[in-house]
Amino acid sequence: MITTTHILIGAAATTRPHFRPWHIALGWLGGFFPDASVFLMVAVVRLQSAGDVNMWRKPDGMYWQEPWQTFSAISNSMPLWALVALTGFVLFRFVPKHKDVGLGLLIFGAAALLHVLFDFPVHTDDAHVHFWPLTDRRFHSPVSYYQSAHYGDIVGMFEMVLDAALALYLVLRFRQWPVRVLAVVLATAPFLMRYLARMIF
Repeated sequence: MITTTHILIGAAATTRPHFRPWHIALGWLGGFFPDASVFLMVAVVRLQSAGDVNMWRKPDGMYWQEPWQTFSAISNSMPLWALVALTGFVLFRFVPKHKDVGLGLLIFGAAALLHVLFDFPVHTDDAHVHFWPLTDRRFHSPVSYYQSAHYGDIVGMFEMVLDAALALYLVLRFRQWPVRVLAVVLATAPFLMRYLARMIF
């Protein structure tokens, strides 16, 4: 799924209006974080090279080289994020003096875990190493979130509907204006990007 959808899922599933602002922020950040290595890679490429760089094509694309594959494996690890969420739950439930930190870890870990769980069934030849460090095997799904030959158009339409529903839920549930504005921006960003791409290209 695209990053904006993951952020909206994390925010809707793990945050509540009565949470402290930094707890709410961790839900949004956790939904984003598994994709952070990709954004970092793109930033590094743009800063270091002004020319055309192969970032995505197998097998020579930068994404498929080290250290980016290791970064991707770590940030998309189901066992890792499950451990973070479990640690947060234990602190929140059983260690009163670290309750706030525990809740923060639980929110962040759960949002990141939701990210990788939703990615698991929609990556084909670009599948992540979802069970690092237990194994380096990849699950190559027959369904892709963007490749038309693998139902990408259908998944894309589903994502747009899901984004709109999640944004509406957040707008109705939260009174905080930063949350409402960010939800609307993230839900409409994919539409705007597709529209601009058609206008430019």
